[in-house]
Amino acid sequence: MPAFRRYAVTAALAGLTSLAACGTTPATQPGAARSPGPAAATQAPPAATPAPGTATPAPSGTPKVPPQPVLRLDSRGRAVLALQRRLAALRYFDVARADGMFGPGTYHAVVAFQKVQGLTRDGIAGPATGARLARPDIPAARYRLAATSLEVNLARQVIYYVSAGTIQRIIDASTGSGAWYYSHGRQARAITPAGRYRIYWRYPGGRQPGPLSSMYRPVYFHGGYAVHGMTSVPAYPASHGCVQMTVPAMDRMWSSLWTGMPVAIYRS
Repeated sequence: MPAFRRYAVTAALAGLTSLAACGTTPATQPGAARSPGPAAATQAPPAATPAPGTATPAPSGTPKVPPQPVLRLDSRGRAVLALQRRLAALRYFDVARADGMFGPGTYHAVVAFQKVQGLTRDGIAGPATGARLARPDIPAARYRLAATSLEVNLARQVIYYVSAGTIQRIIDASTGSGAWYYSHGRQARAITPAGRYRIYWRYPGGRQPGPLSSMYRPVYFHGGYAVHGMTSVPAYPASHGCVQMTVPAMDRMWSSLWTGMPVAIYRS
């Protein structure tokens, strides 16, 4: 019986901090690629010993799957447009319009989505975010009230705008950092107080000056604590205790925030 020569076949597998000024009392307030085997005239050895005279065919190549694009700030095109439409359909409010351009609004909508889904909060729509967009977790309101209301989830760092017991808008937010700071010669801790409140005053102008920094269109719900717009809203808790959203989001939300509106703040 002729002897079989064995060869080894190798394969290579190619394989976003500003602190808000809170505590202010209102004034009147791939495929895999195989390395070349032996010469074509030489038969590749089988994994198991074949019967005499039986040839084992070489495995076929792995088909290549086109990778999905990674979308981030300044990306543009049809993939961005599809991303924006998907986020808007899922109620992520920071997307003001679907225009195919990945700007700050889309960034904050992606961050809010990542927060709700428990993903890395980097504002980049990569493979993990894309997979969850296809099969996302849908958050539910904690309180079912007859009136529209706000809920602030401190663990997820998002604001829910709730109507008829259903979340209609999900907004990227940043709340109290937990750090100690000084104001008016006193030490205080940057904590957003959990509880159930109501909006009691809306600042009638644009930016309200404060002892730490200004706040954009604040609506106060408890003492000097407010929901307000901020130029920079990081993906983590960073305020002195207020609830921050972006300035464009506050402009779009302003008409929906009314005196007496319920506000619920909770940690999980």
